[in-house]
Order: sequence, then C-alpha cells, then structure tokens
Amino acid sequence: MTGEVAPNEDVEMGGTAEGPGGNTSGHNGNAHGPVTSTPELPEQSNPALIKSDIDEKHQHTSPPSASSVKMKPATKKKGTAAKKGPRKARTTKSKASSKKDTSLTGAAAAAGENEASSDDETDNGPYCICRGPDDHRWMISCDACEDWFHGECVKLDKETGEKLVERFVCPNCTDGKQNYTKYKKTCSLTGCKNPARMYTKSLKDRSVFCCSDHCDAWWISIINTLPTKTAAAKAAEVLTQEDFVGLLIATAEQINSDWKLGDQPFGNMDGLWSNGLPTRPGVLSNEEQTFLQNSAAERLALGNEVVQYKKMMQLVDWANQRRQQAIEAGRFTKDSCGYDWRLDTVSARHQFAEFLETPDGQAVFKAGKLDTPLPPPPGDAAPAPAPEPQGDPAIRGMCEKKRCKPHNGWYKLLMSAVRVLMKETAAAAADKLNAEDIMRHEAEARFERRELENNSVEVLMGDGC
Repeated sequence: MTGEVAPNEDVEMGGTAEGPGGNTSGHNGNAHGPVTSTPELPEQSNPALIKSDIDEKHQHTSPPSASSVKMKPATKKKGTAAKKGPRKARTTKSKASSKKDTSLTGAAAAAGENEASSDDETDNGPYCICRGPDDHRWMISCDACEDWFHGECVKLDKETGEKLVERFVCPNCTDGKQNYTKYKKTCSLTGCKNPARMYTKSLKDRSVFCCSDHCDAWWISIINTLPTKTAAAKAAEVLTQEDFVGLLIATAEQINSDWKLGDQPFGNMDGLWSNGLPTRPGVLSNEEQTFLQNSAAERLALGNEVVQYKKMMQLVDWANQRRQQAIEAGRFTKDSCGYDWRLDTVSARHQFAEFLETPDGQAVFKAGKLDTPLPPPPGDAAPAPAPEPQGDPAIRGMCEKKRCKPHNGWYKLLMSAVRVLMKETAAAAADKLNAEDIMRHEAEARFERRELENNSVEVLMGDGC
C-alpha cells in the first residue's frame, strides 16, 4: 500500500525539513504512514541552510509580508514553500492590474471632477438687467457699477464689445454726462469694423486706419474715382488718374521748388505786409481797409483795459500788504478786516479810470505802494465816502472791524473778479486779431491770383451809352 498525504493536511515533524518536492523524512526515514518506497534526497543538507535558501528566493521575488515575519521559524507547514511562489506571482499580477485599475479610476475621477468643476462654473448670479445667471453666454462688465451683463440683453454683440468698446457703461448707470459707453474710432476704410490705430503709445504708429494695407486700399479707391485717359479722351481739361499720379511724382522730384503739392496755391507772397498794412497798392478794398482800421482801434482799447485790470490787481495786492504791516505793527489783529475804501473802484473800469486821474491815485502808483490816503481837494467829491483824517495814519482809510461780514474775503473775491475780466478781454482781442489775419490772407490770395492771371477789364463807351 502506498500512503499519500493530502496537501492541505498539517504534519508535525521533529527535526525534519521540507524538500523542494514537498516530501519529508525523519531519523529513520519513515513517515507517519507506511510507504512502499522512499525517494532519496540528493545530498540532503542542514535544515538551516535549506531555510536560508528559501528565504533568499522569497527576497528576490517580493518583500516578506507582516504575517511571515511574525511566524516562528522552527515550525513549518507542509506545502507552504511551494505555495509561496505562485502566491507572490499572483500578488505581482494583481498589483499590475491594480495599477491599471487605479489609473483608470483616477482618469474617471478626474473626468468627474472636471464635470463637477464645469458645473460649479455656472454661477447663478444674479447678474445683468435680466437678473439671470452666468449661463456661459458672452458677458461684459460695467465700468461704473462693476456688474456683468449679457451682450444680448444690452444689445451688444461679442465682436463689437471686444474690439470697439473702450469703456462700457450699463443702461442703469448711463447719465449722458460722465457715465456713458465710449467706442473706439473704426478704420477709415469703408466696411472695416476694426479699431483704428489711434490709441497706440507711439505717435508715429497712430493712424486712422487699422493697418497699412487698408491705408493703401483707401488711397487706391480715391485714385480710382478719377477717370482714366481713355474715358476722358474727349474732355481735355479733366484731371485723369495718370495725370494725378504724374503730378505727384513730378512734385516729389522737385526738391528745390518753393511750392509743393499740398501747399496753398496762393497767398505766399513775402514782404507784402508791414505792421498789418499792405506795402503795394490794390491789395485791399476800401471796405477792408476800414474794417482793419476799426478792428485795430478796438484791439488797442482792449489792450488798455487789460493794463487797467493789471493795475487793479496791483492795488489789491498793495492793500493786502498794508493790512499785513498793520498786523505786524500790532495795530491790527488777524481777525481785523483791513479793507481800504480806495478798493471800491476795483472791477469797475470807468470808475477806476477816474480814480487813476485823481491826485491820490497818481501818488499811489508813483510810490508803488498804498499809503495813508490824501484828503480830497476842496470842491471835489471823493470817489467814495472817505473817513475823516483822524486816528492813526498807519490804519487810516481801512476798516477796523473784526470779522467784518460786508468785506469778508475781500482779497480773494476782488482778485478772482479781476482775473475773469482780464481773461474775457484778452479773448475778445484774440478774436479780433484772428479776423484781421483771415481778411489779410484772403486779400493776399486774391491779389496774387490777379497778378498771375494778368487779367484786365476794358470799358467801352459807345454813343448810345
């Protein structure tokens, strides 16, 4: 009979070792059951050496598990060594498959996160005048309230909003004064919706066109409006495309010429005017001469008014200096008014002109400062009710009240009023001078053309006339 041991049975062995094939042997070579033949192990060695070889094999395949570390080395079970190899192999395969599964699971999780993030990007708002969500339609932000608006709700398409809108203001914030939507200037070429190059930092790159190609296309379209020589063969005095281009080329080649294309054809005569008057006869008509004479006289009067306004400002400054001197001398405090009654004529041009003719006014501008006012001459009325010549001469003629309401802020008020009058007068004088220059230029162009054409008119007096 042969005795076989089931692979799953546990067999206790004393001082035995497990061979590579799973057979066991004791001191007498017999197992627990009768065996017909016992195979001999080739050069069976020490059990400790066999155990070390098995451990080295296990180390080459995979690291030992925690359960194997805790197992006692003296106790062994049948079939354990034979089953460790395949188990480790299955573990390695399972690890590879687990890595694949992990990568697939990670990709699926990433896709799920992307879907979740895309879902999270949908903001429920509320935004826009419709108070709706951010549903991935094109939106634009208001520069005033910083709210976001759908382009469809504010009647603004995406192309216009991204290219031509320089500053967007929503309908709720638009007031027509400071807050309004500002658009960029479009390209001058017809049909182009791109912004012109007028908003670049470099002045050389600025243009009314969006690019150089559109500039060339516009220039070609302008030249094409002129007829060709073939179309204008019958009309000899018509400017054709060939004549215009030839004129441009000829003008560019004439470097030393005084006149170039683009300059004014007439009105470039040198030495025709001297002090605003023509040096040659026949330049101005009688009406033009009268206009220029009257305008020059009015400008002279306006210039005299500006001189008077400057004297008014000097008088106000001198009055303020006199007040400061009185404060430093201890006769006034900082709350004292210090208004001088001679300032009543300031900002009144005719009254001030009369004050300048008085002895007091002449003495003030001769001394270059505002001193004690002189008593009015007998029989002459003072320009303003002057106080009696009593009291301290240093503060005579000045208002001694503290925190005086009628004269509150007199220095700033008088100075600002005089500045406004001076500005208006200077603007009026500039307008008259501009009108004179325009008339002179027109008269010069007319005179030069008449000289070049050499036209003349002959009056024939007949018997019947």
